[in-house]
Amino acid sequence: MRIKSSKLFEEVVVTVLIAIMTILASSAAFAFPVRRAFVGCHYPSISKATRARCAVNYKPRHRYYHSSTSLPVKNDANDAANNTDNEEKRKAYLAVGSNMGDTYQNIANALSSLQSNGSIKLLQTSLLRTTAPMYVTDQPNFLNGAVQVETSLPPFELLSAIKQVENDLGRDLSGNSQRYGPRPVDLDILLYDGYDVTTSEGTAAETIGENDLQPNALVMHQPSEKLIIPHPRMQEREFVLAPMMDLEMGGGGNEITHPVLNKSMKELLMMLIKNNAKSSNSDDGEEEYPPAHRVLPLPRGRMLVFNETIIQGILNVTPDSFSDGGKFSKSVEDALAQALQMEKDGAGIIDIGGESTRPGAEAVGIDEELRRVLPIIERIREESDIPISIDTRNARVAQAAIEAGADIVNDVSGGTHDPEMLPSVALMGVPMILMHMRGNPKTMQALTNYTKNDGVLSGVVIELTARSKAAEAAGIPRWLQVLDPGIGFAKDVDGNLSLIKGAGVIRANCGNMPFLFGPSRKGFIGKVTGETDPAERDFGTIAACLVSIENKEEIRDACNILRVHNVKAVKQAVLTYEAIQKAKME
Repeated sequence: MRIKSSKLFEEVVVTVLIAIMTILASSAAFAFPVRRAFVGCHYPSISKATRARCAVNYKPRHRYYHSSTSLPVKNDANDAANNTDNEEKRKAYLAVGSNMGDTYQNIANALSSLQSNGSIKLLQTSLLRTTAPMYVTDQPNFLNGAVQVETSLPPFELLSAIKQVENDLGRDLSGNSQRYGPRPVDLDILLYDGYDVTTSEGTAAETIGENDLQPNALVMHQPSEKLIIPHPRMQEREFVLAPMMDLEMGGGGNEITHPVLNKSMKELLMMLIKNNAKSSNSDDGEEEYPPAHRVLPLPRGRMLVFNETIIQGILNVTPDSFSDGGKFSKSVEDALAQALQMEKDGAGIIDIGGESTRPGAEAVGIDEELRRVLPIIERIREESDIPISIDTRNARVAQAAIEAGADIVNDVSGGTHDPEMLPSVALMGVPMILMHMRGNPKTMQALTNYTKNDGVLSGVVIELTARSKAAEAAGIPRWLQVLDPGIGFAKDVDGNLSLIKGAGVIRANCGNMPFLFGPSRKGFIGKVTGETDPAERDFGTIAACLVSIENKEEIRDACNILRVHNVKAVKQAVLTYEAIQKAKME
């Protein structure tokens, strides 16, 4: 076990700083009440100069994560039934983590339990990351994220609810467990809206006024009750700041500001990364800080780790797909052989489809689609545990495929074709790929007119963001979503080229969500190259794939999936490209 003494010193520094801030605030503006040695103060009362003096940099740390249960978002009807009209709602940010057992399921269960009585409502989730442990390093990696909630509970009651959930899920809160040691679930209050603290004598301060309504404004220091807000060590933890930056990006670009340090989550994260890099490059014996990797939780405790670009191999079991129609639809064993070969060639996912969605394609009956896809899913599961996505627009097919052993739902309609799709995926608690498309396969190529004010990039961003929010509202958290800009779907040649060139712009404006790109053998490549045979378009496919993942905007933690027919060719190209990108210019 290794515990750095410098970390303990930093804890003391942070605690003292917040205590000083509290004293300054209480003497500067109002008389704040004291309750059981508690001093409550509000960030708006702290001067900018004081906040600037406390904008101290702290050193770093890290941690680690899976899926099967959805995270239901309470609706207004439930809220009305469980809360009185005079209960004031505030927003808070919580850190969530686990490094024991089925880590994702632990987090999902914890969030579900928190919402069980209607006093806490999940609003938004970050993405998830596996991170190495800090302080006590000889333990499993952690799965970490952050969430925004709305609650009618004041801070102490929220803390009590959190501790009850942790206790119910098996965390040892007796005080006898190892500090910073392994835990089945870990929930922490990071930030809380400005709160008008009350005592038995009544309202704490009559002069708080409008400033009390500022978001994330509460500054609270009560070590005896183990509650300090903002969390005193959040600025030294990448596994907290990175998910908080996800929430910052996913909230329409609105900054989430630390009420003491007066810096956004992005600013704090960049400062921390810079300090980590300096420490790692120094000769003072400091250990390197292992990177955090974003992940996509899968059923049965498995995960897709975005430590590299993931290749998704296409397996169409249809008689009429544009590139390989009929090739694997007649024999389950032939389809199995192709799936296993793609896995050997480097595929991280096998995408199975039983309905062609090429331009002009006719819809296939659900029973026929099931007849095509279920046997091959079941057969692959007898031979391999490779992640499987089911390419379908129909909820019934998605449900049956997941039950047969598939892991991910890939819907080219983004959940618009079947109104039961989003609720069904939420109930199953599996990841979903949401693609941008207008109309349906039969009509989409007549819907490629993006106006000057609504160009293809902005149009895709607006419409894809709306689908992501609809999925989240249905109970599919952002950390179970992958977005697909829909190359070849309701786009003409110029639109497809713009989409690929602007892939980084789309990603940045969609909150840096994981993205899937599917240019493989598409018609626009044929138009550009003059190649009429789709099977001969793999060279153009490689070019389109590499530009899609180029990351000109230098977006941190960019996550990519490439959906392709020729897995081996694209895998080799991507490995070479990424090795060149990482090479040092000496």
